[in-house]
Parts: sequence; C-alpha cells; structure tokens
Amino acid sequence: MKSSISTLAFAALVAIASLAQGHAQTLATRVNVPFAFNCGSKHFAPGAYTLRRHDFGSQELLTLWDGKSISQFLINIGDAPRNTAQGYVIFRKYGDRYFLAEYHSANSTETMQVPRSKMERNLARDYAANRPQPERVQVGLNEGAGH
Repeated sequence: MKSSISTLAFAALVAIASLAQGHAQTLATRVNVPFAFNCGSKHFAPGAYTLRRHDFGSQELLTLWDGKSISQFLINIGDAPRNTAQGYVIFRKYGDRYFLAEYHSANSTETMQVPRSKMERNLARDYAANRPQPERVQVGLNEGAGH
C-alpha cells in the first residue's frame, strides 16, 4: 500500500513538473502597434500589446493584453517562411483598416495565423472589387520584452 502511494505521488509530481515546463515555454513578447486594428470581432487602439501563445492540445490560442484587458483568439499553426532572430506580426490592410493576420515569434519555425473574421471577409470581398489583394504590413516585436 505504501509503495503504491509513493508511486502515485511520484507520478503526480512528474505530471506537475511537465505541466510547469510546458507552461514556461509560452513566453510572452511585446509589440508596439502604431495604428488601430481588429482581431476577430474586436477593435484595438494603437499601443503596446503583450502577445502570448497557449497550447491546449488540439487548440491553440493567442492572447493579446494591453495592460488593462485580455482578449483570446483561436489560431492556426503553420510553417514559418524563415527562422528569424527577431519576431514580428503581420497585418492585412484594406484601405485604412488593419487586421491582425500572423504572429511569428523570434527563432521559431512556426507561424501563428489568425483566421479571418466575418467582418474581415466581408471587407475583403468589397475591397477586391477595387484591388486584388490587401497590403501586408509587418511590425517588429520588442526585443528582450518577454515576460
């Protein structure tokens, strides 16, 4: 009986340690966005934001935090076009409207893609009548600002 309790306690300790290690790998990065933008159905003012990726098994979430409120969005993971030393975010621009499209963390081989919201899909359809593709705007992440 005593050995099964010890084994169970050891297994619980290993599970907690691996969970803490997995959580520690979700480092936050900061970005200063000089323009207002949308992500999902939410609108964000220009300013500094903390970005953090969360892995929940079959679902990936991106958290945006401006120091006052937190918003979370489902994301898709894909291969990054290149492994860069500095991370960056990419926005799709339709006229004067920006939508968060991708998040590339520094030294990562993955890209986090934000699916287009219904609002963005409608705007893209209207925009396509005048131009074939939205512009892509890249903003670099702040170096050494991880939390």
